Amino acid sequence: MADLPFRDPLHVYIENIRGRNPAYRVTEEAVRLALTGVGEPLVIVERYRDETDAEVLRNSNLFIGSAFNTKVISESGQSLRMIHCTSAGVEGLFPLDWVPNGCVLVNSSGVHAEKAGEFGLLALLMLNDKIPQHASSQRAHLWNRTLSTPIKGKRVLIYGVGALGRAVAEKAKLLDIEVWGIRRSGKAAPFVDRMFCPEEVDAIIGKVDFVIVTAPLTDLTRGAIGADQIARMKLGAGLVNMARAAIVDYDAVAAALREGRLSGAVLDVFDTEPLAPEAIWWDVPNLSVIPHVSSDSPVDYVQKSLSIFAENVRRLRARKDLMNVVNGESGY
Repeated sequence: MADLPFRDPLHVYIENIRGRNPAYRVTEEAVRLALTGVGEPLVIVERYRDETDAEVLRNSNLFIGSAFNTKVISESGQSLRMIHCTSAGVEGLFPLDWVPNGCVLVNSSGVHAEKAGEFGLLALLMLNDKIPQHASSQRAHLWNRTLSTPIKGKRVLIYGVGALGRAVAEKAKLLDIEVWGIRRSGKAAPFVDRMFCPEEVDAIIGKVDFVIVTAPLTDLTRGAIGADQIARMKLGAGLVNMARAAIVDYDAVAAALREGRLSGAVLDVFDTEPLAPEAIWWDVPNLSVIPHVSSDSPVDYVQKSLSIFAENVRRLRARKDLMNVVNGESGY
C-alpha cells in the first residue's frame, strides 16, 4: 500500500460530466460532508470534464470521477494517491498503464446492489408471467391470453455472482425458487444453492428457466453468453442482462425470441446508448427494452459512492488496504 503524502489542507479534485443526469453529479458539498471527521482540512475543486484544470490536478492527492480522460490523469496526476471511480464498471479504463506511480484505482462496486436486487426480482416475475409477450401483443392490438404457471420451484442461473449477483440471488430466494450461480472462483455464496465455474455454463444453461447476467465485462466474460449458449437454453426460458451488452450475443437473443425458443428477454444495457429511434431492438417481439436504469437510485447513488471514498481515505490515513481496488489482471 503506497503512502499518501498528507499535507494540510488535503486536495480533492472532482470531475463531473456536463449534461449528465443530476443524480450522478458529485458536488463539493457532498464530498465535504462525506469526509467530515475523516480528511480535514480540505481543498476541494469541482470541474467538468470539458474544462480540465491541469494545474489544480497536479496539486491534488485524490480524484473523483467517472469515464475520465486517462491521458490527462497520466500527464497531470503525478501527485494523486487514489483515483475513485464513481461507477462500478471500469472496462473502459483498461489497460491501467495510465495510472500514476504510487496511485491506486478503486471503483464503486456495491453501490448498485439494493436497486439491482429489486430489479432482478421484478425481471424474474416479468418473464415468468410473460409480461414482455403481453406488451408485444398490446402494441400489435392482439388479445393473446397466454397463461403462466407459478414461479415457485423454478430455477434461475445468475451469471456473475459479485455484488449485483448476490443481491439478485437474495431477492430471488423470496420467490422460493432454486438459485444457481456462476463465478470465476466457483466458491459458494449466500443465497446461491449451487455454484459453478464459467467453463461449466454449457452443461447447465439448458437446465434453468431463467438466466440473469450480472458479471463485469472482461476478456473472459466478453461473449460468454453467445449463440451456442442461447441455443442450449431450455425451450421457453427467459433471459435478463443487467451487466454489459458485449457479454451476450443480442442477435442470437433476437433470433431466439422471433422463433419462440425464448419466451422473453429483459435487456437493460446496449452497445450504443441511448438507442437510436431506428434501432431494431425496439421492435423485437417479447423483448423489454430498459434504458440502463436497473441498478441506479436517483436519491443516494452519490452518497453511497462517497461512503466508499471516505472509508478509503480513512484507510489511507491508517496505511491499511483499500476497498474495491481495481485489479489489472482480473479486469475489475
